[in-house]
Amino acid sequence: MKAALHLCPAGHPNRYQTFGILGFALGTRARRTGNIADVNERIDCYQEALSLYPVGHPDRGGALHNFSVALDSRYRQTGDTGDLTESIGYGQEALSLYPVGHPDRGEALRNLSVALDSRYRQTGDTRDLTESIGYDQEALSLYPVGHPDRGGALYNLSVSLESRHRQTGSPSDLSDSISYGQEALSLYPVGHPDRGGALRNLSVALDSRYRQTGNTGDHAESIGYGREALSLYPVGHPDRGEALRNLSVALDSRYRQTGDPGDLTESIGYDQEALSLYPVGHPDRGEALYNLSVALDSRCRQTGDTGDLTESIGYGREALSLYPVGHPDRGEALRNLSVALDSRYRQTGDPGDLTESIGYDQEALSLYPVGHPDRGEALYNLSVALDSRCRQTGDTGDLTESIGYGREALSLYPVGHPDRGEALRNLSVALDSRYKQTGDPGDLTESIGYDREALSLYPTGHPDRGGALHNLSVALNLRYSRTGNTSDLTESIGYSQDALSLYPTGHPDRGGALRGLSFALDLRYKKTRSISDLIESIGYDQEALSLCPVGHPDRGGALRNLSASLNSLYKQTRKTNDLSESIDHGREALSLYPVGHPDRGEALYNLSATLHSRYRQSGNTIDLIECIASLKEAASYVLSPLSHRLDAACYWISRARAHDSTSLTEAYSTSLTLLDRSVLLARSIHDRHARLTSKDFGLRLRDIVVDAASWAIHQDDLEGAVQILEQGRGMVFNQLGHYRTPIDVLNAVDEKLADRFRTVSVAVEELTLSNQTGSNEGCKAEDAVAILATEWDRVVEEIRQVEGFETFLRVTPFTTLQKAAADGPVILINISQYGSDAIIVEAAGPPLFIPLPEATPSAIEALVLTLNQAVGGRVGDDESNRLLEGVCQDTWRIISEPVVRVLENTLKLRKGSRIWWISTSAACSLPIHASGPYLPDQKNLLDRFLSSYALSLSSLSRARLAYFPVKDISRPRLLVVTQAEAEGETPLPNVDREMIAICKQVANASVLGGEECTREAVLTSLKDTEWVHFACHGHQDPLEPFKSHFSLRTRDAPLTLLDIISTGLPKAELAILSACHSAAGDSATPDEVIHLTAGMLVTGFRTVVGTMWAMADEDGPIIAEEFYKYMFRNGPEAVDCRDAAKGLSIGVKKLRRRRGIPFERWINFVHYGI
Repeated sequence: MKAALHLCPAGHPNRYQTFGILGFALGTRARRTGNIADVNERIDCYQEALSLYPVGHPDRGGALHNFSVALDSRYRQTGDTGDLTESIGYGQEALSLYPVGHPDRGEALRNLSVALDSRYRQTGDTRDLTESIGYDQEALSLYPVGHPDRGGALYNLSVSLESRHRQTGSPSDLSDSISYGQEALSLYPVGHPDRGGALRNLSVALDSRYRQTGNTGDHAESIGYGREALSLYPVGHPDRGEALRNLSVALDSRYRQTGDPGDLTESIGYDQEALSLYPVGHPDRGEALYNLSVALDSRCRQTGDTGDLTESIGYGREALSLYPVGHPDRGEALRNLSVALDSRYRQTGDPGDLTESIGYDQEALSLYPVGHPDRGEALYNLSVALDSRCRQTGDTGDLTESIGYGREALSLYPVGHPDRGEALRNLSVALDSRYKQTGDPGDLTESIGYDREALSLYPTGHPDRGGALHNLSVALNLRYSRTGNTSDLTESIGYSQDALSLYPTGHPDRGGALRGLSFALDLRYKKTRSISDLIESIGYDQEALSLCPVGHPDRGGALRNLSASLNSLYKQTRKTNDLSESIDHGREALSLYPVGHPDRGEALYNLSATLHSRYRQSGNTIDLIECIASLKEAASYVLSPLSHRLDAACYWISRARAHDSTSLTEAYSTSLTLLDRSVLLARSIHDRHARLTSKDFGLRLRDIVVDAASWAIHQDDLEGAVQILEQGRGMVFNQLGHYRTPIDVLNAVDEKLADRFRTVSVAVEELTLSNQTGSNEGCKAEDAVAILATEWDRVVEEIRQVEGFETFLRVTPFTTLQKAAADGPVILINISQYGSDAIIVEAAGPPLFIPLPEATPSAIEALVLTLNQAVGGRVGDDESNRLLEGVCQDTWRIISEPVVRVLENTLKLRKGSRIWWISTSAACSLPIHASGPYLPDQKNLLDRFLSSYALSLSSLSRARLAYFPVKDISRPRLLVVTQAEAEGETPLPNVDREMIAICKQVANASVLGGEECTREAVLTSLKDTEWVHFACHGHQDPLEPFKSHFSLRTRDAPLTLLDIISTGLPKAELAILSACHSAAGDSATPDEVIHLTAGMLVTGFRTVVGTMWAMADEDGPIIAEEFYKYMFRNGPEAVDCRDAAKGLSIGVKKLRRRRGIPFERWINFVHYGI
């Protein structure tokens, strides 16, 4: 043809035709060889041909068409978007030359549609896709049934609709695509040159529908068409490679459903042949490399053969090298290579692979802006990789980011989209991971919801149903472990059994299903002790292990499971061979997880259990030493989930206490640190409280704190015991205190760092105190809390690097804590199963220890039960008085009297001196201030000393901080909040009398009551006052204590505890809470001291008067009159809020002296603070 071209010099009438024939021949050879020189020469031919037909020439349209097609072909090979833009421009000009009715308009429409579809695939701009489909639909309308070009138009429209289906998930687009594909195929009988293309297109569309619906009929049909298409392309045919690739993909889909290794082997064979057809430089080599890489990664997951994985990564790297920055297929190559590297990381634990994988995922995501059809998959991949890195490093920031990407991915797949199920499952797994880290039940609830929705999308027969069943089973197991709800466990076992039934022998996912079912059965065995469950569990574990030969990435998990099950069997049968086998498997599992592997902590924990079993059997101390060392490492292993580390720490305590106490102090210290961290990571203050009341966490916290303090006491480390009790008491409010820590000194050293701490603290506190739980916004707030908590940790660590701030917000040293006793001794009461004690802290000198042998946990709980009977309204006044007096007498005998002896005889404390009480456990509910012998001629506690309570030593110190009484007759400003007739409440007829009594003593008091007494008005007024007096109904919420409240004008707008602690009140000094239950503790978490009185202290008030239970309305005026008469005894210029405890004492004594006042009314009032 080149010779013919020389015979047609410039001006020759056949020169254009010669260029066209040469261009066509070069294009045909380029398709076969991929030679870029042929591609370039073809374009040169068409470009020169176009130059022969200026604007207006009747043949210009055909020249534009050829040139546009050639440029689109080069774009597909090189990724040069300039070629694509030019192609579309020439295609648009060509179309403009063919008005409606022109015989060549259809071909111009089809050509322009193909170019626009190419640009859509590169940019994700749906406008291009919509325009492309529009042109295809118009083209089809031009070709009625019987037209020779109808098949081509049907083919193009079918392909475009399948593309839109991938973007939108529309099942109608997919159905239309298949219908058009089927019609196109019917137009190409056997022997027709275009039948192969129609078969390939229809095979792809049917495979897509199979992936959406799980209909195996579609799948079988897809493979059948793929095989027929391949048979039409013998060796040497230019389209054989594409037919091989299509059939390989369909076979891989069937493998993923059935697990038949024959399909995978056949698929790989086709991929290898396809690759051999595309030598270096061929434009389709990259896609062939990609397909083969994916298939080899699949085979590695089935067999564990690292050779396949290494080969997969090699092919993936070569494919990526063929797609430079800007190439439309670079994103897909990045994603594939990332997946293969992540697979190798999961097998070897090499963090380098994971880092590289995440880098590729991040680059891929940057190539897909919002709106791009592939953005969802890129988000999904990056989310999975970041979750993996969190498991490796323990960095919760990665986990939060993973969940964020997972949420965005899910938002791109609305209900009905074929990829929604996978997005749901991925997000669920990430939320499970965060639950394991933080213990937040909200994450687990959300995860289970997503798993249930995912399962509903996969009906019986769908290839992804097994994975959805497995995920839901795992999440239900987690919830069962937290709540003990057996219905979750029963449901989990059912789902696990269903999942296993979908994976016959040989299926690559059978091993995971076996391990999942075994784990669930083991949980049930631990609940019911049914040996049949245990035997069945072991059988599944043994089969799972047989599927994981040496080198398989899942071998470690299989070994751990079988080791644990055999240890359980040994405890039942006492057969030492079971125990020996259990230890052997445990050791092998640990050897597979070197330091740095995320699963090492769990392997250590499992091995420790088996070693402990052998120690108990043989008494060999070597086993015990290794057991405790393993637990110590597991508890300290930062790559393990926080919940797993806490489990290890608790068992470390148990083993050390029972057998070897040398590491017990360290075990307690580690546990307290982990508990504190777990509370910090809860998404809101409500969730922090829920964490503390949970079955597994709350009991641990209460026991660990008091038991650790007891251990320190018996090691003669009284200062350490005080520090422990301070660290473990009021964790929720203590964390708020950390956010509000004054940083004036730091500000002078590093102003920017101080500003960062202040900014992050304010942000995380605001989110923590928000009410956005359970909603979508709540989920986003939860993620934000996790991000800010991580940032807050980083800032605190930076502050600790500054000279002089090394102990910033660490455990407060005793010498600092004892400053709380500046105005009188503070008595700490510790109630533990290992012995109860009192510690007296003075402003100087060492603490004093007083054993309380009779104050056992059971004795204290019995007293609290009696107290609740007496004040709960179920007995008459006389019986209530008798019961209450007995409680006060017993409290005196087992707690107060031993302490008073030391105060009077050893410390020589004078009568009327102030003392403060801080209790633990159920003792927090006892009226220690009213304890006494209540016998003639014997003094009770209130006759000896002036008792107050404190939330903690630190809170008492903060209340004293920088307090100086101001000699100003205009201060203090007193706000009196009254509400005698709140909506839905019993009227309080004495509230007005109480208000009059106050105003009689305090001339400048301002009153807020009646219709004006709203939540907003009270919160606003509190900011401008030093003192406040509430005279209204108060309610303690036992289930959600932060919803405890004062009843104001309307029922739906009370003033809650959360409202109070969310409000900063820098001027606050004194609060009188003349309302029911204002100092009633939370029985579920007594050491947290969560009530309205505590809320006032946390928000800034230095001294607060409250009530332990319901108060009588008529007592308010009596207490108020005597209290304010004493407080203002020397005039307003001499008022000091530190006199509040004495003022209350005077009011209570007057109430007590009145005839007919029952016991419960006068001991009800308590004082907190300075």
